[in-house]
Amino acid sequence: MLMTRLRVRDYRNLVEADLNWHEQFNVLYGSNAQGKTNLLEAIYLFGHLKSFRGARSFELLCHGKDTARLAATVARGGVGHQLELGLHSTGRIPRVDGKTVKKLSEFLGHLRLVLFSPEEMGIVKGYPAGRRGLLDRAILQIEPGYLDRHQDCERILRQRNQLLKERAGEQELLPWTEALIQVGAGIRHTRLTYIARFRPRLEGVYREITGGNEKASLLYSVAETSREKLAGNLAEELQSLKYREQKLGQTLAGPQRDDVEFLVDGLSLRQFGSQGQQRSFLLAFKAAQIIDLEEELQEPPVLLLDDLASELDRERQAGFFGFLRQRRGQVFLTTANLQTLATEVRETANFYKVDQGRVSITSP
Repeated sequence: MLMTRLRVRDYRNLVEADLNWHEQFNVLYGSNAQGKTNLLEAIYLFGHLKSFRGARSFELLCHGKDTARLAATVARGGVGHQLELGLHSTGRIPRVDGKTVKKLSEFLGHLRLVLFSPEEMGIVKGYPAGRRGLLDRAILQIEPGYLDRHQDCERILRQRNQLLKERAGEQELLPWTEALIQVGAGIRHTRLTYIARFRPRLEGVYREITGGNEKASLLYSVAETSREKLAGNLAEELQSLKYREQKLGQTLAGPQRDDVEFLVDGLSLRQFGSQGQQRSFLLAFKAAQIIDLEEELQEPPVLLLDDLASELDRERQAGFFGFLRQRRGQVFLTTANLQTLATEVRETANFYKVDQGRVSITSP
């Protein structure tokens, strides 16, 4: 899976760029606040349709511009596609091979991505929403249709919460409660199925990173069971919470409130983990995700590394890049200092200097 070309116009501080990429390592370098992460974010949009920095649509546009345009040439399994994103202040218009897609999930899947960024370091000890998001993004790269279920769930929750705020009666709530039970059970079942396959891969990678001295795992807040039992359990949760929901005016049970606990040696990383263990766990999670995608899709995903050198020392960098070279996947990474990169990267990569939003191919 590759992105061979990217064209950008009026995206953040990138007024115009037309870039051809190396099939393996691509280094985006330059001083801080020049546009390196903006370029990485533009690539990320083709795999997620959202900014990994949580930016809203209008924040992605160049100052004073009403629209931005991104276009990419991607290849998977030897088959090429042209992907386009028209960005506007109120949203985005995705196209595949010149045709506007009917569902956003039809756009996803053409470029499978794994991201490692400093912003994610806070996920381990942060709020449950961050850990849910990490898991859901991983699932989405395997199963693009998962987005449709999430959008359905968000629509149901908006309507149900509005009715709760309006003090609607039980009969008026009933169809939305039943819809939430079915969609929510489906999302929980998908998460549990993914975790069951993913957990051994995570444990294996973390064991290698720590030399077998520590054991990592993850635990979902809902017990592993069948879809039918998940639906029954959610129905019971909602029934037991109905008076509190009416009082507070919001839905208090469902996949939107679940958590994913990260564990090292059986202890909560959120409560007891050191900073080094947090970094190691997140790195292991990303490496396990790469392995999982490679196994399930029969080709490696594209990896985006934002300022990796600030989070990993040279020894861990070298080990991680050795792992990546074995898989021969395409990598995009940003850095403010080329000397902090592992020697293996400096000797094999293409280099792109980013200076005040202008991008040029250079030698290291």
